[in-house]
Amino acid sequence: METIANNFEFDILMRLYSKSLFRYLYRLTNDYHLAEDLLQETFYKVYLHVSGISDIAQIKSWLYRIAYHTFIDHCRKAKKMQLVQVDDFFASLKLDPLLETENAFLQKYELELIYKHLSNMKELQQKAIMLVDLKGFSYKEAAELLNVKLPYLKSLVFRGRRELEKRLRNEVKG
Repeated sequence: METIANNFEFDILMRLYSKSLFRYLYRLTNDYHLAEDLLQETFYKVYLHVSGISDIAQIKSWLYRIAYHTFIDHCRKAKKMQLVQVDDFFASLKLDPLLETENAFLQKYELELIYKHLSNMKELQQKAIMLVDLKGFSYKEAAELLNVKLPYLKSLVFRGRRELEKRLRNEVKG
């Protein structure tokens, strides 16, 4: 198994993941400057503990987990920040500019419906669906980020999808 052995490799690691980690932290905080600070703190923690990771294949989920825990630590210290709201996530989604106007309208309408119904679901189900279905994380990575066991995460996603589908069908019928 490979390890990150020197500053050059750490620099490459920062270049590869800093933009996506920043976007993730920005969605959590909705504050540009705070997201920058948390990103710096995240990479500082990574630098201190980078010798502890032995499997390069798990680096992405490890980085996101550190970023999330850095955010949680900040929230605990400040006691005034709230965890990400689903509407912040969906509001940050951009429509593809190449789509035709009608398709863009339909896509926006679908996102609004999904947001409406997802926001009424349990917070852990919201996060599980966001990570797996919208951010593209594997079940294993999402389970690690949310600090839950893999079978429980699969159950959350399955039940969440089923509930979301049921709500959307009722919306279309009604």
